[in-house]
This record gives sequence, C-alpha cells and structure tokens, in this order.
Amino acid sequence: MNLFAYGTLMWPEVLEAVTSRCMIGTKAVLEGYTRRGVKGEHYPVVIPSLEDSVEGVLYEGLTTQEFQALDIFEGEAYDRVAHIFNGTAAFVYVLSKDWKHIVDSNPWHPEELNAEHLAAFCSEYKGWDDLRF
Repeated sequence: MNLFAYGTLMWPEVLEAVTSRCMIGTKAVLEGYTRRGVKGEHYPVVIPSLEDSVEGVLYEGLTTQEFQALDIFEGEAYDRVAHIFNGTAAFVYVLSKDWKHIVDSNPWHPEELNAEHLAAFCSEYKGWDDLRF
C-alpha cells in the first residue's frame, strides 16, 4: 500500500516516529485539492478544490500495520481516501467534512514547518504512546 504525504509526514523523521520504519519517498502532486493550515496548529489539511493541486511525497510499500498507526496518528478529523498518482494508487488523508471549522483561510506551505515548528509539533502531539502496538 502507498501513502501520499503533504504535511508533517513529508519529513522522514515524523513518518519514522509513526511507523517505526525509515522510508524514502518520491515527489508527487495531488490534483483537485488545496492545502490549508489548521487554526492554531503547525500542520495542514487538504480539502477539495478543483482548480488547485498539492505537492507532496509518495511513499510506497507500507504495511497494513503501518496504516493502522497512521490512522491513529491522523485521528478522527481525517478520512483516508484512495487516489491515483501517475498510475500508482495511494491513500491520502483528507479533512473529514465534519471538521471544516478547523481550517485556516490561509494556504500552508511546507517551508513554514521549520525546525522550530517541527520540534514544537512533535512535543505537542499527545498520541505518540497510542502508536505502539
């Protein structure tokens, strides 16, 4: 199974913290979505937008157990949906319709997640213990 990452999971150290495995991805583009910040947070969401696209990273060969950990990491605000990237099927975590109230009106850019913000995200995330099976 494959994963398209567009936010914190683009950083291999975050993906490794979630899945317990170091992975190297390739650049990919998610068509028909836009990336927005989450109010008061250091991470983004993607929401449908026909005229937009989102650059990210495609990771291939994840296991069912790794996706179980990713489901926990992403939480109830996200739905895991299938998408095709240049002929390759992958899952993407998109914002659930019930959670639109958390979306910031401003776009989110990966360069906004500098080392300081990444460290803050990792220290503020409360679910690390839930990811260990």
